[in-house]
Amino acid sequence: MRSEVRGSSPLIYADSLGNRGGTGVYTRRLLLGISRLDRRVLAAVGGRIMDTETALASSPATGLRKVLLENLILPGIASGLMPSIVHMPAFSGRGPRRTPVAVTLHDLAFYRNPKWFPPVRSVYYRLRFRKAASNASVVITDSEFTSTEAVSLLRIPKERSRVVYLSTEGFEGADPKMFREAFGMEGRYCVCACTVEPRKNMDALLESWREVRRRHPSMTLVSAGRWGWGKRSLLRRLNGTPGVLFTGGLSSGMLASCVSGAELMIYPSYYEGFGLPPLEAASAGVPSVVSPAGALKEVYGKVATVASGFDAGSIAGAVLDALEKERDSGLLRDFASGFSVERMASDVLDVYREFQR
Repeated sequence: MRSEVRGSSPLIYADSLGNRGGTGVYTRRLLLGISRLDRRVLAAVGGRIMDTETALASSPATGLRKVLLENLILPGIASGLMPSIVHMPAFSGRGPRRTPVAVTLHDLAFYRNPKWFPPVRSVYYRLRFRKAASNASVVITDSEFTSTEAVSLLRIPKERSRVVYLSTEGFEGADPKMFREAFGMEGRYCVCACTVEPRKNMDALLESWREVRRRHPSMTLVSAGRWGWGKRSLLRRLNGTPGVLFTGGLSSGMLASCVSGAELMIYPSYYEGFGLPPLEAASAGVPSVVSPAGALKEVYGKVATVASGFDAGSIAGAVLDALEKERDSGLLRDFASGFSVERMASDVLDVYREFQR
C-alpha cells in the first residue's frame, strides 16, 4: 500500500548521499523506501530536482559545492516549488522561508563529549546543530534516547521531536566467501564494523583481544571500516596487533560478506544514537556483543547475545561468553525484519503528513 502525502510534494535535500558514513546510508535507504511508497516525494541532488528513484542513481554534490547548494541555492529553488515540507536528512542546509522543515538528528555525541571530535568540527557541530534544531518544525531522531538528548541538550520541545528507527536492507544471503577470498581470511573471526574514531572505544577492544586469543588462539578480530580520526598510535595498533585485521573502508557488498561470515559482531562504543552494525549483523543471523550505551540498550536489549561494559576486561568476558552460546539465527533475522526500509520510509512520511503545510 502506498502512503499518501497531501498537497504539494515534500522535498528531501539528498546530497548527503555522497557521505561515506551513516548519514549517507540513511539517506539512500530513506530514498529507496520512499520510492517504493510515494513517487510524488521529490529529492534535490546536485542542484537538480527529481523523483527519489532517479535521485538514487544521481551524482551528489560534495564538499564546498554541497555547502553552497544547500545553504544558498536550494532555498531559492525550493521556494519556487512551494514544497509541503523540506527534509534535511543529514542536519545540513537551509530551508526556504515559510516552509515547514524537518531535520534528522542521528546523535549528540559532539555535545556529550566534544573531545571525541577534532576541535573545529566539534565547534561547528555544536553551533550548527543548535541553530538548525531551533529553526526546524520537527526534529526526527533515530531513537528515544536521542530524542531525550535533544530535549535535554538542545532544548527542543518534546512535541517537536519524533522518533523513527533506522532500517536495514538485510545481509541475509550474502556470500562469506567473497570477503574470505579478498582478504585471505582463514578460520573463525569476529567483526567490529565502524569508522574508527575515539568514541568507538577501539583501544579497549584491542586490549581485550589479548585475553580472547588466550582462549581462542586462532580467532581473528576484523576491524571493518575506514580510519576516521584520533591518535595515530591506535592506527599502528590496528595494523600491528597479532590476530587483528584492519580492512579499511569496505563496499556495501564486501561488508555484507564480512559480517555474514563472522562469529560475532562486537560493538563496544561509548555513545550511539542508534548503532546500525548490530542490526545489520542480526539481519545475517549473526549475534552481537554490545556496550551499555543508551541507544544500544534501547534497540538491542532483548536480542543482544551478551552486554559488555566499556573496559577491556568486561569486553573480553562478554565475547568469551557469547562464543560459548548457541546462536538463534532465526530469532535475530525475525528481529531485523521489523526494520525494513519501507517501514522507516512510512514512518517518515507520517511525520511529513503531521507537519506539512
